[in-house]
Order: sequence, then C-alpha cells, then structure tokens
Amino acid sequence: MAEYMTDNLLNMLLWRDLAIFLLICAPVGVVVSLLLIAKPQFMERLNRVANRWVTARRLNQFLDQSISIEHWFYRHHRAFGATVMLGSLYIFIYFGILFDKVYALQHLNWKILPKLMDGLLDALVLSSLTGAVTAFMVGLFLWLRPSLLKGIEVEANQWISSRRAIKILEVPRDQVEKFVARHMQRVGWLLLLGNIYLFFLTFHLLM
Repeated sequence: MAEYMTDNLLNMLLWRDLAIFLLICAPVGVVVSLLLIAKPQFMERLNRVANRWVTARRLNQFLDQSISIEHWFYRHHRAFGATVMLGSLYIFIYFGILFDKVYALQHLNWKILPKLMDGLLDALVLSSLTGAVTAFMVGLFLWLRPSLLKGIEVEANQWISSRRAIKILEVPRDQVEKFVARHMQRVGWLLLLGNIYLFFLTFHLLM
C-alpha cells in the first residue's frame, strides 16, 4: 500500500512539473509565433546569427588518438597478475560457496516471475564461476609468462577509426529550416494556434 501511494505521489509530481514546464514554454512559443508572422525578416536575421555550424572534427581528432599502456602494463605484470587472481578467487568463493540463492529469492523484491528469476540467478552464478576460472588462468599467465598472451593481444588490439561515424555528423540536415523559411508566416500562424491551445490545456490541468 505504501509503495502504491509513493508511486502515485511521484507520478503526480512528474505530471505537475511537466505541466508547469509546458505552461512556461507556451507564452515563449506565442512570442516566437508573433515574430514569425509580423517580423519574418527579423527572425531570418536572428536565425543566421544563431545558426552556427559546429564541426565534429575536433571530436574525431580526440577519438583517433592512440593511448598505449602495454609497456607499462608488462613492466608490472606480476602485480596485475596477482590482483586478477585474487579478484577471481573472491568471485569463485562467493558464487561457489557463499551465495545463497534461496535467501536472494526470498528477501529481494523481484518484480519478475519466480521461475524466470530462478533461471536468471542460475545463469548469473554459472557465468560468474566461468568468468572467475577464465580470469584466474589469465592472471596466472600474467604472473608467470605474460609473453604467452601477446598473440591474443595482437589479434584483439585492432584499431577502429571513428572517421566513418563522424562523417554522419558532418552532413547538414536543414530541410525543416528551409521549409520554415519559405513559409514563415504560415508556420507562425500554426505555431500560434498550437501554443495558445497548449497554454489553456496546461492551465486547465493545473487548476
């Protein structure tokens, strides 16, 4: 019952904040609409000043920088190997000996079907034990013979350039802007009617 009342109170607060936000935005939209109708030249000049192209090349240069830590990593391979082995032993002991699935099912507030949750916990334990054994072997190799992992490292350490992803961001998409520029006054009337309706609707919800 208390949880239900808390959820209802949270929903009410969120809806009220949304209504207040829309009530503030509606008059701003009315002003912009009136400027589109009465002063389209002013809005066009304002749009040219505000519409600055922000290139993503600097972000691309930052992402394409390679940071190499292999030399420092192999210099301290014994400390890294021991840390990985201790961490894997802790995970293996916890999920293999100390973890109580019955206690977890009884005392945690799961909002999922019990049978499904039981299967998910089994999968969690199995994956954790498998990962712990794998991590222990990796830590052992790091501690004793880190050179055995260099072949795997070379295969896994492939450089992926971000230039193709950045190119998508470098394409301007100004179709809506061009449409508004061609039909500025008509768009202004539509925005004016929509903002007036939004204002009275949110004001009615708050009352």
